[in-house]
Amino acid sequence: MTLDARALGRATLARQHLLERAPAGLGVVDLVERVGGLQAQEPASPSIALWTRRQAFAADELDAAIASRQIVKGTLMRTTLHVVSSADHRLLRPAVAPTTSRIRRQDRHDPPDDATLARLLAVTAEWTAVPTSVTELRLHLAPLWPERDPDEVVWWARRSAPLVHAPDPTAAWSFGRRPRLVDSTAWLGGTSPVDIAASLEHLVRRYLGAFGPATAADLAAWSGVAVGTLRPAIAALEARDAVWHGHDDRGRTLLDLPDAPRPDADVPAPPRLLPMWDSLLLAHADRTRVIDDADRAVVIARNGDTLATFLVDGRVAGLWWAETGPGGRTHIAIEPFRPIPASAMTALRDEAEALAAFVEPHEPLVYARYRRWRPVA
Repeated sequence: MTLDARALGRATLARQHLLERAPAGLGVVDLVERVGGLQAQEPASPSIALWTRRQAFAADELDAAIASRQIVKGTLMRTTLHVVSSADHRLLRPAVAPTTSRIRRQDRHDPPDDATLARLLAVTAEWTAVPTSVTELRLHLAPLWPERDPDEVVWWARRSAPLVHAPDPTAAWSFGRRPRLVDSTAWLGGTSPVDIAASLEHLVRRYLGAFGPATAADLAAWSGVAVGTLRPAIAALEARDAVWHGHDDRGRTLLDLPDAPRPDADVPAPPRLLPMWDSLLLAHADRTRVIDDADRAVVIARNGDTLATFLVDGRVAGLWWAETGPGGRTHIAIEPFRPIPASAMTALRDEAEALAAFVEPHEPLVYARYRRWRPVA
């Protein structure tokens, strides 16, 4: 079977519950797993992502799942923050941890030697048995590697230690901007270790179920794990007839779960508002199934900041911003990249009005700090 970009887009939209919202009775833990986790660089984004994907979603549902430790926030795919189920965190982390621990930055020097790293991890585990601020952790770790800047010492420890973010019940959206870190085993309970082969297979299945059909390069782009590392997991699933194969219109091999939905390319796709860093825009090496390259350059800044967008006919068609409207109420401004049909604009305005009512009690001017990226008309 050959699928063009439009058909691929419809398939991914279906998996992401952006063709039809999930029913109100679907629990947030199940929904978060179905959509492959949620980007969480901004505290509001997971809740807005669920609002646009499920009927009658209330933010306190996610707050409750986080407080009860059924859902957790931590560094996972592509060394970025994600909200995932606690079960998925345990199953996914072994696959992505080697990449996370090897990540480099131009302003960081060589990594610590094995003995220094062992000391850093031991002290990190000791002090993060309970939620600990980055400032407190810096004080305890800096003396272990005195020749390095304390911030760099903490940076290396955070990339190697199994840390998650403890929620702040006083913060909007469960998390503030100053994280409190806690050891994942201490937070989620003792668990038996997950074999890396099983972890990689779970990662492949979770990705294809949420974002397929896709190429191996797409899977690598989403996960941050090299294609060569993923190949044995793909082959193991293929050996069990657990992978569907097709091709895109450029002849590239597509992978998918056999029973996953692949709707017709002409299935209607209603307008939807997406949060910053929505996974739909970040889950493929070739993102043309949902966004043009020219629009992508506007939406995603050089530092990776991914602005809040909206979809028309299944594709990114512009940006949205929360503003103060009449009477001091939250207003969602729609900024199209090009003219939009009147029927779609009416639906967008309805979505915008509903989103304004959703965010206003929690953060009336959500994402206001990113308005510096607003394109100049």
